[in-house]
Amino acid sequence: MARMMQWDADDVHALLDAAGVTLTVVDDGGDAPAELVAAVLPEGARQIRADVEIAVPLDPDSGMGAWHVNAVDEVHVVASGEGIMEFVTMEGPVPVLLESGDVVAIRGAEHRYRPLTPQRWVLRFAGAPDAELVATETGRAATGWPTP
Repeated sequence: MARMMQWDADDVHALLDAAGVTLTVVDDGGDAPAELVAAVLPEGARQIRADVEIAVPLDPDSGMGAWHVNAVDEVHVVASGEGIMEFVTMEGPVPVLLESGDVVAIRGAEHRYRPLTPQRWVLRFAGAPDAELVATETGRAATGWPTP
């Protein structure tokens, strides 16, 4: 289950929702709830786009570790492993520890991500059937990652 780091869980869900982030949990091996997928992604873009293995990076501030926004809305299931995702909110960055069974829906939120162990993610995102998930770095300065 997604664990809020450095924030009270009740406060953080309202901040994340306002930023365009929804977190939920499914049983290990489960899929994203159909109602969440339908609420975030348009019809015709709700299928699984990729099942990816993500290694622990040598430089945690490169790639997905850099602050970025994605060009389209997305819904992902963490199928295995553990990592930290930070989301920019009105009150500042909110770090969340994600592990197997967590589901993350992102609607335009600025974020960064660092796997702590090798992870497997199942990805869904809006866009044409042949589209790729395109991230644009925001230029926000990288700060140290929180300790779980």
